[in-house]
Amino acid sequence: MYYQPPRALGLIVGTALVLWSASIAFLLVTAALSAQSGLVAFLAYAGSVVAALLTSLFLFWTYSLATLSYALDRNGLVITWGAARQLIPLQAIERLVPGSAAGVPKVQGVSWWGHHVGHAEVPRLGPVLYYSTHQTAEQVLYVITSDRNYAITMEDAAGFAREVQERQELGPTAEVTHRVERSGHLLHTVLADPRARWMALAAIVGLALVWLQIALRYDSLPATLTLGFPPNTSDAVVNVTGREALLEPPRIATLLLVIDLALGTLLHAWDRMAGYLILGAGVAVQVGVFAALAIALRG
Repeated sequence: MYYQPPRALGLIVGTALVLWSASIAFLLVTAALSAQSGLVAFLAYAGSVVAALLTSLFLFWTYSLATLSYALDRNGLVITWGAARQLIPLQAIERLVPGSAAGVPKVQGVSWWGHHVGHAEVPRLGPVLYYSTHQTAEQVLYVITSDRNYAITMEDAAGFAREVQERQELGPTAEVTHRVERSGHLLHTVLADPRARWMALAAIVGLALVWLQIALRYDSLPATLTLGFPPNTSDAVVNVTGREALLEPPRIATLLLVIDLALGTLLHAWDRMAGYLILGAGVAVQVGVFAALAIALRG
């Protein structure tokens, strides 16, 4: 048996959130292009990146809602939400509790009108993992198992309960273990590793500091610069260049960071230490570019 809960309201709200965040990103990019350079441009570009990331999250969550479904057979109940599949052995289901009897607390996680995926503590039931589109408590059905508890939205709760009982009496045709399956394995391995997460975040923050350093000083620089290497030495090789040349190192650092994050994610799934090495190199590159620009601007 295959079930899909009502999703119209949640999809409308999710689409509105995607359009809202995308509009903010577009307006900030427009403001950054108008400012051209300086701190205002940096802040506008940084805000547009945040808004674009938020747009991606809203888009992924809305897509996941569109795929939300419950599949029931003699072996188990499978809850699908985007890249995640919760596999619940049918024999592990102990009882079904209507939401009207237990109540529905606030869900911590992805939660807006018509879309609730996350955790909550329900009185008398304990921790519950929600994959629901409920608007009222009557639309919630709690699936109580020997391992963990779930909340789903089922329009015909009585009919679903009969289907579960009938299949439990027939018995399983294959062994099913209680587990979570995820697609997008490469990205998940990095996100699930705290050290890899912090290294990636450090590299991103490093790049932001590189651009911020340029943004704070760019407008005060003369149109042409005299750069010497090594700096502050009498026999330095001198080069006269326009100040726009200082934008090249941050641009290269940005490209290198994109490559580093992609390669680090790929290698981390194959060998964790190799992933750490690449991500660490990404941090070192950003530190090096920041230091080089600081020396050039001071000189």
